[in-house]
Amino acid sequence: MISIIIWKDQAGSILGFSSEGHAGYEGEGKDIICASISTLFTTAVNALEEQLGFKDHYMISGSDSNFCEVWIPDSCSEEDKKTAQIILKTIVRGIKDVDSGVKQDYGSGYLQVTTKIK
Repeated sequence: MISIIIWKDQAGSILGFSSEGHAGYEGEGKDIICASISTLFTTAVNALEEQLGFKDHYMISGSDSNFCEVWIPDSCSEEDKKTAQIILKTIVRGIKDVDSGVKQDYGSGYLQVTTKIK
């Protein structure tokens, strides 16, 4: 199962998100659920880098845990935080759409999405 945590601050702004695990729907390289989530995380990293110049704002571990984390740097300006919110809200919408579709079409054993306050 892929476990995704969407991290927010007390005001409800998205700070980032993390993902761990493997859906197990299909084998490596054929799992459409993992591919969907990987695409969204890659899009988040690329958009934050290209639009805002953020560097070193993600971590990927290729070990058995398949851990990935994307976050907004603490030191970014208020203007950059606003732009980052647009990017992250779009990605979170995609994550929630995948979650909804997976649960509807395949059941609840492949993906779990939770929101936590940091």
